[in-house]
Amino acid sequence: MVRVDMLGKTLRGRYNIIKQLGCGGFGTTFIAEDLDLPGNPWCVVKQLQAQGVDPMLFQTARRLFETEAQVLYRLGKHDRIPQLFAHFEEHQEFYLVQEYIEGEDLAQQFASGVWDEVQVLQLLEDLLEILAFVHQQNVVHRDIKPSNIIRRQADGRFVLIDFGAVKQLSALGATTTGQTRSTLSIGSPGYMPNEQQGGKPRYSSDIYALGMTAIEALTGICPNQLPDDPHTGEVSWRSRAQVRPQFAAILNQMVRSHYKDRYTTVEEVLQDLHRLQLVPATKLTQPMTPPPSPPSVASRWGQVALIFCTIGITLGVSQLFASDRPLQEVRVVPTVPPEIASMPIPTMSPGPMMAAKPTSPTNRTTDLLIQGNVLMELQRYDEAIAAFDQAVKLKPDYPEAWVDLGNALMQVNRYPDALNAYDEALKLQLDDPQTWYYRAVVLNALQRYEEALVALTKARQAGYEETVEGLEVRGVALTALQRYEEALLVYVEAMKFTPRSAQLWYKQGYLLNQLGRHEEALSALNQALELQSDRVEALIERGKTLGELQRYEEALATIDKALPLATDSATGWGERGDLLLKLGRYDEAIAALNKAVQLQADYGKAWFSQGLALEKLQRHEEALKAFDQAVKLQPEDSQAWYRRGVTLERLQKVEEAIASYDKAIQIWPANAEAIESRKYLLQSLGRNE
Repeated sequence: MVRVDMLGKTLRGRYNIIKQLGCGGFGTTFIAEDLDLPGNPWCVVKQLQAQGVDPMLFQTARRLFETEAQVLYRLGKHDRIPQLFAHFEEHQEFYLVQEYIEGEDLAQQFASGVWDEVQVLQLLEDLLEILAFVHQQNVVHRDIKPSNIIRRQADGRFVLIDFGAVKQLSALGATTTGQTRSTLSIGSPGYMPNEQQGGKPRYSSDIYALGMTAIEALTGICPNQLPDDPHTGEVSWRSRAQVRPQFAAILNQMVRSHYKDRYTTVEEVLQDLHRLQLVPATKLTQPMTPPPSPPSVASRWGQVALIFCTIGITLGVSQLFASDRPLQEVRVVPTVPPEIASMPIPTMSPGPMMAAKPTSPTNRTTDLLIQGNVLMELQRYDEAIAAFDQAVKLKPDYPEAWVDLGNALMQVNRYPDALNAYDEALKLQLDDPQTWYYRAVVLNALQRYEEALVALTKARQAGYEETVEGLEVRGVALTALQRYEEALLVYVEAMKFTPRSAQLWYKQGYLLNQLGRHEEALSALNQALELQSDRVEALIERGKTLGELQRYEEALATIDKALPLATDSATGWGERGDLLLKLGRYDEAIAALNKAVQLQADYGKAWFSQGLALEKLQRHEEALKAFDQAVKLQPEDSQAWYRRGVTLERLQKVEEAIASYDKAIQIWPANAEAIESRKYLLQSLGRNE
């Protein structure tokens, strides 16, 4: 429908509408002249429909619009994404003003005939580079297709346009019960994979859409007109294009129907192309793993979502568990601009225009959940907790409100309270798999690992679909319980989902070391570092592994690569000290170990190694102090008690030395060194004890 009323209209006294480009359910796009600039250059104006939205939600919509626009500004810093010049509100309508890209879109170019392999490779290289940047901003485009890719007239490069379809990873609604989730599906038929149609897009959803676009370029056939293979269910296109088998295999992996079988990051695609010498290597920072869908909110959130279907940026809370150390879990959340994060969030209580309309407890609860989720997006967790807490007090029989509260409490490390919230949700909805998963996560954080494993089993019994995240939670628990063989099998299983995960290769290396399989550990750690050369914990673990293999100089060189990247790593300094000790460089070893215990005073192993180095330099009094710290921190370490005994003997503190040897033997009756030292000491005293 042509918006005749907009043609010739000047917005903000600056942008004169001259032509309509398109119109959809969520807004209209125009070409306008910028009257303030010389020559009145063209720009693109997007009008976002907001009329008819519940007045109680309009203020929230305005805040979200500001947040989304800030992200679009950041995306526009890439030279092949249109810049956002301005965003504003006029007469209760929201407007975006973006750079106009002169050129032809691929839908027009495809009409001229099929492309050859070289042309498609150039298309993939250009678009994958752009997507790497987009995904690093924690954004999924969600509508990659030929009409949204323009070959820029000025230089022939491909430009990715229409981030109007980018949307929050989950737009949630409710049935009349207020408890059923639904997600607004954004995308175009044929280019949209199954998980996106189901409302759960991932970064690999964009890879699928780009792969389908490439196949259309090669075959000249729209994706929704291509048949499926009756045996595999995958799209059947190979007989319709002339390409090398290796390149066809890459495209096939880009468009696998199930995301588990597909590439997970654009870096993986580029690496495979590079290995086949199809395109030059491109240096990319590894993008973050996509977060799981954010917690639900009730149906009226859908009204706000409709406004932002053409601009929504994924700013939801990521719930990732990528540990820098074997038994820790780290949450990563995207950065929100401080000027946005500090904005006041309107409450949902009725204002003057709504005064005559009574608010039911259900509606008030819904409003509080909307408010809480907005605050979660802005990382204002304490305020979000307050909103969710009010919600569960108003409607304590609403399980999703308890889950939202638990997720917020997790963000501020209030683990016991989060566990209580999840337990309340499970009382109301015992078979909810996601809540059982969250319960496992919080139990891991509380170091209640056996219970975490039980919760994961409950999640699977309730229908939880196994994911990398879930397997990692299981692996963390098993590792903490020293069930290393089982943990290793879990991470091997996780590798089936993401075979190029530096994190998973590192964890395999760590576990193989614990099992004494050092050559295999070295191979796994080399794989991790090939994928991410600056991964500190993998470098440190590799150094430790080389030390176990008595390749001390190589080990030290590896640790020395890690320390500039993490100067405050107590483990790194400790490992460096151990290696210098083995190389006979005792003064340097003591300096490194001093640094380690300064950074982590309860680092028992570093105190023990420091004692050994001081002993080598005949600094017995200092060595005794170090061994005293070691046995205090590791009272069940037989060798620490034995070495303490040796030092005490050298200081002629005979009775204390005997007591220290006795302790070492009590802990480990087969400690031959302690047994012999005690025997010779007693013989020298003429005692037969």
